[in-house]
Amino acid sequence: MLSHSYSSIKDFQGCPKRYHEVRILKRFKSGDTDATRYGTEVHSAFENRVRDKTPLPPAHSRFEPYAKVVADAAAQDGIELFCEHRMAITADFKPCEFFAKDVWFRGIPDALLVDRARGVARVVDYKTGKSSRYADTSQLQLLAAMVFAHFPEVQIVRGILMFVVAGDAVPADFTRAEMAGILSTWAGYADDVEQALANNVWNPRPSALCRFCPVSSCPNFPK
Repeated sequence: MLSHSYSSIKDFQGCPKRYHEVRILKRFKSGDTDATRYGTEVHSAFENRVRDKTPLPPAHSRFEPYAKVVADAAAQDGIELFCEHRMAITADFKPCEFFAKDVWFRGIPDALLVDRARGVARVVDYKTGKSSRYADTSQLQLLAAMVFAHFPEVQIVRGILMFVVAGDAVPADFTRAEMAGILSTWAGYADDVEQALANNVWNPRPSALCRFCPVSSCPNFPK
């Protein structure tokens, strides 16, 4: 059985052939870009600011209002803060270690704030894209299910995609009662991948993103 994540499912849905070549066969590797390097840099700065109270470096000081919101929330009484917290679940929806042999789905929220007494958790994901127009809250949905699995006291997960460059925030809240439906949805996505593996069918899906694809053997690779 394959292990999955939000990003791997989105890779498969974007182009099964790229997914197969990069993630299964490992014939090609997606290289870093200026955008991904910048995103990593900003995420690291936010983690240091929120977790360690290290001031944001001058290059990212304009993001302080966003970092302060998270840091102030984490400083409240009864709040447990987890930065880049690794979570995973098995195919029977049980929590497990991140690299367990039977891991099914993995997820890492940028910031997770848990109030066990109130049964509420907050999931924050920092985004450095220039627009929030195509924000995908399904990432928060999957992370919420993992929080419910790992923190049985939590009944409500309040998620937010924090578009720090675009100056926007996209919220999405989930209740424990929705957990079964969420996991059913993601089980369907995982089954699509498993079926492709079983049938060895990995059709390319041409799109504007082909110009960023490393799979040079694909007929849609830019000449």
